Amino acid sequence: MTTADIEAKVIQFIASKVENVDASAVTAASQFKDLGLDSMDTVQLLFDAEEEFGVTFDGDEVKNLRTVGDIIDYINSHPPVAPQ
Repeated sequence: MTTADIEAKVIQFIASKVENVDASAVTAASQFKDLGLDSMDTVQLLFDAEEEFGVTFDGDEVKNLRTVGDIIDYINSHPPVAPQ
């Protein structure tokens, strides 16, 4: 999957998970707080993203994730975990 494919899929995924947000308003530069997500919403979004994209977000790195682009970059740089 290319970076552009991952970006499109992540944006579509986030738009489907965040209430009252139009998909066209979600970009790689969108910050979670600007999408109306508080810290608990963000944690839930990351749990859902782990399942959707087959990655595991490292606890130390999670605190640095602030934008949609950060999730895209993380998924690009961490290979999916093989199902057990």
